[in-house]
Amino acid sequence: MPPAEPGALPSGSTRARPSVLLVVALVLLVARVAIGIYEEQRPSSVPDLVRWQPIEGAEALAREQKRPVLYDFTAEWCLPCRAMQREVFGDPESAREIEQAFLPVRVLDRMREEGRNAPEVDSLQRRFRVSSFPTLVVVPHGGGDAVVIVGYQGEKSLIQRLRAARMESMLPPGLRPPRGR
Repeated sequence: MPPAEPGALPSGSTRARPSVLLVVALVLLVARVAIGIYEEQRPSSVPDLVRWQPIEGAEALAREQKRPVLYDFTAEWCLPCRAMQREVFGDPESAREIEQAFLPVRVLDRMREEGRNAPEVDSLQRRFRVSSFPTLVVVPHGGGDAVVIVGYQGEKSLIQRLRAARMESMLPPGLRPPRGR
């Protein structure tokens, strides 16, 4: 075989190289899947800065304090709920605004984990026709139709929607826009 010219590509088999690359790619894929499973199963490491009130008696307390109730319908397995927890309820400024404007009440769905919910959770889910998570419901302290916010599109959008819902809840019932769901 004549000597290779400078700059020429090596000749011969290159089968070992693709095998090494495939093994490296497979290892990286397995590592990424394992990290994803770990992140999904571990509890949120962001503290919840909102002081949630119990379901029982929340609407009576809201009437007394003249604040609308903010129901947060959530589930532990819900990834958008976790993002909202981290970005909104774990943010000091947002948490403070929520506590000042609303009487916040967390409604935790346990159907997937336990096969059933507490009766008060079922009752609220039926009352507000909650079928997906997260769902936030703003109930005016003076009665009237609730404002329902389904899904999570980011912190800024949610805070704007909550501010609008609060302003709407402060209007006399006859001046509020009609609600249909």
